[in-house]
Order: sequence, then C-alpha cells, then structure tokens
Amino acid sequence: MGVIHTGKYYTFLLLIYVFCILSCTTAQGGATIKEQTTEPQSAAVKNKGTPLPPTAGAGVSMRVLWTVSQYIIGERAIWGEKEARQLLFQPLDIDVNSITFDGKTCRNVVFKKETVKTKEFLENFFHTTPQMLGIEDEAIEVTKTNCNLPGFGEYLHLKDRRLVIQINGVFFYLEPAVNY
Repeated sequence: MGVIHTGKYYTFLLLIYVFCILSCTTAQGGATIKEQTTEPQSAAVKNKGTPLPPTAGAGVSMRVLWTVSQYIIGERAIWGEKEARQLLFQPLDIDVNSITFDGKTCRNVVFKKETVKTKEFLENFFHTTPQMLGIEDEAIEVTKTNCNLPGFGEYLHLKDRRLVIQINGVFFYLEPAVNY
C-alpha cells in the first residue's frame, strides 16, 4: 500500500503543475478568455483588463532587461571604486520609447544607431582605447539618444549583445538577462 505507481504519480504532479501555472497567470493579471456575446458591439471596444505596454508596429513587444555586470575605471575618471560599485547589478530597462536606469526614467526617447570604427570613436569621444576596454571588434554599433540620463546620450552595443555606458569616466558593462 505504501508504493506509488510511477505513471499515476507523474500524472498527479503534472496536474498540480498545470493548476499552479494557471493560478499564477490569472493572479498576476494574465490574459483571461471571455465568451463572446451575440450582442452587436461598436468598433471602439474598451478593454477592461490589464493595459498592455505599447508596442512598435504590429505584433507583441518583448522587453529585454540588462544588468550592470562589471566596470572599468578609465584613466581620467571622476568616480572611483566606491561610486562604481554602487551601480553593480543595477537593472536597465529599455523599450521602444523609454530608458529606465538607477531609479530614473527617460520617456519619449529617440534612438539613432550607427556603426563606427571602434578605435577612432573610443579615442575621440571617450579618450580611451579598445584594448583598455577589452573590445576586439574593429567596428562597433553606437546608439545615440535624446535621453539625459548619465551614460545614455551615447552608448555602445557590442556584438555579444552587451551594452557599454560611460558615467564620470567609468565604463559599465551591462549583460542581457535573456540569452538566446
């Protein structure tokens, strides 16, 4: 009587798992299915559920979250170790029209991307070298914005999907939370 049959045991676990997933989705404001009524409705139907975040164009938006994973203090840095460490593990959230970092948000952000020669760009704009930052790519993507948050007027997007921002002479590397 103390023996549990493997098939029944796994079926029971699966049912509990499905129940938990459905419960969590509904509790967190997930999508609900509503039966369609036969009453005619106008073209402008108001959604009474949880509002969805804005998307760019058609389709569903997927937000990527980055986290500060390391830093390099530049030769002419104003900040030292103490200030730089305070930003370690800080999250960064960027969507189609906003940037949120260190508890502050820029809205209505315009992003302009361009590819530049790494060596010339780093020397001219950040007074450093690719070697100091450990960047081996000859060309790099620079994103320029109208955001006034420190580090986000211009930032680097590396080929390995990391971002590099510079604040007061310290270069912060942000790792994507979603890897694919």
